[in-house]
Amino acid sequence: MVDTAQNQNSRVRRAVPDGIAAHRNAVRKTGGLLAVALSMIVMLIGFFLLILPGTLTGLLGFVLTVIALPTLPLFGVPAAGGFVRYLESFVSSVILWWLIGHYAAVRAIRLPIVSWPEWRREFRPLAIGLMSGSLISLAIAAVVLGVL
Repeated sequence: MVDTAQNQNSRVRRAVPDGIAAHRNAVRKTGGLLAVALSMIVMLIGFFLLILPGTLTGLLGFVLTVIALPTLPLFGVPAAGGFVRYLESFVSSVILWWLIGHYAAVRAIRLPIVSWPEWRREFRPLAIGLMSGSLISLAIAAVVLGVL
């Protein structure tokens, strides 16, 4: 009888496949990657719109690209271009989006029961702030350059 109790206590406890612990682990592990994936989807849509002919699609494509790569204005992309500037902006934006997504995941898993809606609730204000900041800096750059 004693051996059976010790064997049961020494067993590894496994999480239920779709249980509370599994959702918590999924949010914790992939929150940053989901934020990067969302920004890459926005970037691809922006690039697609940049390829299409027309002023409106080009403007919308550039705005979506700046939303997906919020560090573009920091590297002076509206005024100056170049592969190195775009590459640096891409790498820093991916890191920034991952940090924001991971921070939202860390904040979300403080709750007793966590899934993707809780992550989204934490991620949304951070993402809106980041996107707003990049668009405001783009508008300031347009005013300084005399475009607006």
